[in-house]
Amino acid sequence: MLISVDQLEESARRYAALDQQPVRDHVSDLSEEAVIQNVPRAITEGNIIGKEENITKRIEMLSALRKEPVDFAFERAIGENDSVYSNFVELIRNAKQKVGRVAVKIGNKNIAFATGFMVAENLMLTNWHVFKTREDVADSEIQFHYELDILGNPRTAVSFKLQSNVFYYSNKQLDYCFVAVSDTDLSGTISIHDTGYIFLDPALGKLGNEKEEALNIIHHPDGDYMQLSIRKNLFTNITPTSIWYQTDTAPGSSGSPVFNDQWQVVALHHMGVGRRNIAGEYIDKEGLVIPKINGKIDPSKIVWEANEGIRISVVLKDIFATFPGHPMVQSLQAKPGITALENGTSALTDLPSTHLKNDNMETDSDYNNVRISFPASLIERTGVINISISQENLNGVSIAGTQQALTDTAEADAEELKQLEAALDFSLCKGYQSRFLGTHLNISLPKPQKALKKFIAKINGTDSYILKYFKYSTIFHSVRMMPVISAINVDGNPDKRLDTTARKDTWLRDTRLGFDIQLDDAFYRNSGFDRGHMSRREDANWGTTAEEAKKNADLTCMYTNTCPQLAGLNQSGRKGLWGKLEKVVLESGAEAETGRTGKISVFNGPVFKEADPVFRGIQIPMDFYKIILWLTDNGNLKATAFKLTQVGLTDDIDFEQLDLEQNSEFKEFQCSIKSLQEATQIDFSDLFQYDTFEGNEGEEVELHSELELMAHINKQKED
Repeated sequence: MLISVDQLEESARRYAALDQQPVRDHVSDLSEEAVIQNVPRAITEGNIIGKEENITKRIEMLSALRKEPVDFAFERAIGENDSVYSNFVELIRNAKQKVGRVAVKIGNKNIAFATGFMVAENLMLTNWHVFKTREDVADSEIQFHYELDILGNPRTAVSFKLQSNVFYYSNKQLDYCFVAVSDTDLSGTISIHDTGYIFLDPALGKLGNEKEEALNIIHHPDGDYMQLSIRKNLFTNITPTSIWYQTDTAPGSSGSPVFNDQWQVVALHHMGVGRRNIAGEYIDKEGLVIPKINGKIDPSKIVWEANEGIRISVVLKDIFATFPGHPMVQSLQAKPGITALENGTSALTDLPSTHLKNDNMETDSDYNNVRISFPASLIERTGVINISISQENLNGVSIAGTQQALTDTAEADAEELKQLEAALDFSLCKGYQSRFLGTHLNISLPKPQKALKKFIAKINGTDSYILKYFKYSTIFHSVRMMPVISAINVDGNPDKRLDTTARKDTWLRDTRLGFDIQLDDAFYRNSGFDRGHMSRREDANWGTTAEEAKKNADLTCMYTNTCPQLAGLNQSGRKGLWGKLEKVVLESGAEAETGRTGKISVFNGPVFKEADPVFRGIQIPMDFYKIILWLTDNGNLKATAFKLTQVGLTDDIDFEQLDLEQNSEFKEFQCSIKSLQEATQIDFSDLFQYDTFEGNEGEEVELHSELELMAHINKQKED
């Protein structure tokens, strides 16, 4: 496919206007020549944000995706780490099955090739210069699996007709084109729905404004078998309409999706800047002039020095503005669910996994259709399900959540709880995030000191001991059968507090540790003790959706995140000052946008003592600690430590005979972080410099009211 020299010149002018300067913070800093012309202001407005805001959004986006640890992903994004987790391979596999070779045809004759990708169940995206008019679509197809197999042999491609009569729209300025795709392939046996599609996220934050961030492209250069340009495509600049990057794309790459490392589409590959001689003529790698044919040249001969992609957020703004309410366009807003992979299996591509037994399957006699049902409450508790099916001739799979929920948690029998425990999948749990309060702050999870470390439980078959959940992590004591620390990230933004369902706690053991070192329902039954959260359910109950927030909150109900607490103490955690500590700091101290509550990180845990009384063979801690990390309005990190203790329980009490319903007195203190380190044998030394405690070392200052705490926080804000 020849491309217009005029288009090449327009890209070259935009690239020259950038003048190779660092990414700008504001649209006004950019020359108009750097922006695609004749695009309505409403489409470009707000597309460039300040660098700090963009970093914040980038981290929030990484955290929301949960495909890898946020710190790890961010370090790679800013060029400090070039490694990827092994699931990167699976993410590639998931993405590439939705990208196809576009065969531009008249009748049965191929006249050109490009790349396109599915963005809704029956909608493909490619470039305007591939299909400039509805008529240009003609008899064209999109061909999936046009690639080499593991032995280097061509696979059998699956071709679907494009249906411009159903939907077609293209935009010359932004060089994009949406075309409908037929329901079934040319053989009439394979559904386009089995291919799935890539969700186009309109939000900002998919790409940092750091030059080191790498990009990935799946394409069919020169109409060849699928190729991948992985992580050598360096992002160099951004404008309100485009991103610029260096890559090794080639003709036929037109219409390719440009991905970040989390395999979100950040841009639609457009074209780029070709090498020219001193006379301004385009030259090939041998330095020879590429001949013009009716104002066009052969792009296969161009040496590409820079590439331009149309920002996917801009494409979405434009198509939504052009077709408000159109069903095909509205389908772009639906996130994909199930896809049938080309090898005959099925997976929920964006979800954690668990296994379902065969007795949950209903099949037709020829195994062509399989329906799998599971309790809705199981989805709520474990998040999501991944199903593997081995029938070779399986054509389709449907997943259905039943309307029946499991019985109430308190009445669930041991078998039901075991099934829930077996269904847990922690693969997407990223745990406590050390840069949650800001990219410039790396507040690592405190580690046990040498004397304590020998008692720390390790994850089965590994040397790792940090148990990661949604929004929090714990380190577990194998003898005391309780966490030594539970660390959580808390976002008080009301827009993320979307879960309005009635609270119902279902307590489960962690399958990554031996059950013999974890307390369970049998220990607590008829004991008079409450299961006291260390990282609070309320602190984890936030997210981008109500479902996500509830899932995060539900997973705090792990026996690895709880300690036995007397009813009075646990109620104090709900109603007294102890339970309000986070709220006071969030509202009074944490840096926040106007009208919004800020963020904090919290370290929680018991204070184990040799003299702790014994109940049912387990020593029960009497004291608990909490360290709250927060930012002042000036962005300064502060750490405020507290301890909760009970007066009236002494070493000489027969704890087994204790009246657990008595109204014991609890007292709350502010203390130094150094004193907590000595008491807990956990290394908090990195936090000493941020400690707000003003008393003498070893002293504890009793707190009687919220006003006392608010006064302390407000004083620290002024420093």
